[in-house]
Amino acid sequence: MVSKKEREQINRELSAGQKEQASTTMELNNRRGFRFPRFGLYKVKNRINRKIMLFLSILVVGLIVGIVGLWKVAFPKEPVVRTGAYLEQMKDLSTLATSQAFVKTILEKEDNEIFGKGIEANIPGTKRKILLVVPGTLTAGVDLSEITEEQIKINEEEKTIHILLPKAGFLQDPSINFDEVETYSVSGIFRGEVEWEEAYSLMDEAKEAMKEEAVEQGLLVKAEENAQKTLKEFYGRLGYTVEVKFTGE
Repeated sequence: MVSKKEREQINRELSAGQKEQASTTMELNNRRGFRFPRFGLYKVKNRINRKIMLFLSILVVGLIVGIVGLWKVAFPKEPVVRTGAYLEQMKDLSTLATSQAFVKTILEKEDNEIFGKGIEANIPGTKRKILLVVPGTLTAGVDLSEITEEQIKINEEEKTIHILLPKAGFLQDPSINFDEVETYSVSGIFRGEVEWEEAYSLMDEAKEAMKEEAVEQGLLVKAEENAQKTLKEFYGRLGYTVEVKFTGE
């Protein structure tokens, strides 16, 4: 038989064991069930995810737009009109749109002098008649360097170019071949032979006479025809139809 004292001892040990087991169980439960306070963390997480997705979407759209823009610039659907480039090309052709003519002009001069002084009266022996034959070369053309962008109209769809050119003119003064200048004179007894200084003084008159002769021969018309032909052939090789007009037409 267990004594009363022993029974009380056993009950105390059992009670202590139960308390220890309960304490251990509570501690384990507390460890397993410990959670940080949420304070809306799930909402914040969802909001951050939405912002990231929105940023990525904007980035992708921006890249697509940039690529499409670069593609259009690099490979345009319609050719870019570069009037300035055509203008520079035409200016480079200025030396081709020319024509030349060899002209001989004859100058006659008649005066009366006595002892080196001119007189109005036709006193016998004071009269002299000079005849000069002056050969020279004239160069005419259309000065393409004067063309502006407003005078060039380009239609890329129809592949046409409309050009308004200045009228042809002389590109420089006549070039006189002095080695071939011929002088003839009929002088009275009081007059001397023709001096070269006198002949040179008549060269300005000879140049003007040459220009008039060249115009009568159609030199300026020929220069305009050459300009038209040159431009049409040049741009025709590039696939364009060229219409050329001149100012004043």
